[in-house]
Amino acid sequence: MSQSPLVHSLGPATRAYEQPTGGWFLNNAGWVTGGERTLVVDTLATEARTARFLDAVRTDTGHDGDRLVAAITHWHGDHAHGAIQIARAGGRLLATGHSADMIAAGPHLFEQVFDFHGWGDVTPPAIDQLVAEPSSVELGGVSADVLPVPWIAHTAGDLVVHVPSDGVLFTGDLVFVGVVPLVMAGTAAGWVQALDWLTTLEHRHLVPGHGPMQAAGSTAIPDLRAYLSWLLDVTAVEAPDFAALEAEARQRWSTWSEGERHAVNLIKTHADQHGLDADIVTMAMAMLKPFGGPIKLDI
Repeated sequence: MSQSPLVHSLGPATRAYEQPTGGWFLNNAGWVTGGERTLVVDTLATEARTARFLDAVRTDTGHDGDRLVAAITHWHGDHAHGAIQIARAGGRLLATGHSADMIAAGPHLFEQVFDFHGWGDVTPPAIDQLVAEPSSVELGGVSADVLPVPWIAHTAGDLVVHVPSDGVLFTGDLVFVGVVPLVMAGTAAGWVQALDWLTTLEHRHLVPGHGPMQAAGSTAIPDLRAYLSWLLDVTAVEAPDFAALEAEARQRWSTWSEGERHAVNLIKTHADQHGLDADIVTMAMAMLKPFGGPIKLDI
């Protein structure tokens, strides 16, 4: 991975930290700064990447240690692994109850699925505050709304961060742009509901979990909604032809990276719609089939 992250100024208080599109564990993050403290939205997958991200936060804001609060949008390692660095510096961590439980059970390295040895120290930290209902984080002249997602969407414990004063919405992995989403830890049906809910939150700038920044008029949400709706439609039958559907998905969304996720999404959505348990091993094997073994990460 040769491209450097980009820092976008989205308003007087808000910055987005955009990593390259395409590739597992390359998520976006950001921060919102007031006169007293800074709210960091997510961290990165490795110790080294998170350290560079926090250096960018410090350079921009002058805030460090106990002047940092971090909202973790969900438990997946690309977003949560670096939280230990904020905790050790004296900062506070916010997450939903489900995310807190899953983070505590980590770190989630999925060594049978991914070939990578550069995580560094990703020890799971304790979450200081559980987010069970919408709340506002006061930063000193600026506030940010931390909103738990009411449905099982990308995971069972997503949250988003809304900065009304700057018109910015950090969606976490509720929105992927140019990348195939992953339904394995959530549900397509709940995700569609969550996307409809996102459209009620007024914003001029949208920071997706993966992919480039989006401005007003973006088609990112309807494009993703169309994909999830397709999953629901084609898996409504009792015995779909998964191979044919995966081929169709790869053709229809050929410009989206990580096409191996289509197989997982089809299996999981079919199981959800028919009251079945989606077997983790079966999903993993379907996803790894094009690679002939674990996915080599370049992060």
